[in-house]
Amino acid sequence: MEAALNSAQQALDSENWSKAAELYDLILEETPANFEALNNRGYALQQLGQYKRALADFNRAIELNPNYAIAFNNRGRTWSQLGNEQKAIEDFSQALKVNPKSAAALNNRGCAYSNIGAHKEAIRDFDRAIKLDSKNGNFYWNRAQAFKVLGNKRAYNKDIERSKH
Repeated sequence: MEAALNSAQQALDSENWSKAAELYDLILEETPANFEALNNRGYALQQLGQYKRALADFNRAIELNPNYAIAFNNRGRTWSQLGNEQKAIEDFSQALKVNPKSAAALNNRGCAYSNIGAHKEAIRDFDRAIKLDSKNGNFYWNRAQAFKVLGNKRAYNKDIERSKH
């Protein structure tokens, strides 16, 4: 089983989504209550655009482990990709209740806020994400986009420059 898990993780890491999903299918036949495998297969399915199947996997992973912040974050990303920003924000918020130091969930919630025009809330989340991980250029780029919409050209330019480093 350990070898199968390692192979599946390698497929995920190399962004071979189809292979990862197939390997996690086999793993889940043997261990259907493996919430991490469900989450990882859901992530691969999400990358393949199979959003309904991904949601089912994230739902099951959360059912098995309601304190699994990563699954809430991934389900939130799926909701966002489906255009349901409110459900996305709810899931990112739940991920943050479980793990308040999740820079990824803060960034993702900030993006969802931006998508609904709540740019001040988005900037608040991007600020917190940057405090947790100041080396992530994506966080600066996302915050820059919110500053741009709000007309803060100076902050926009500063964050664009930071996003390149």
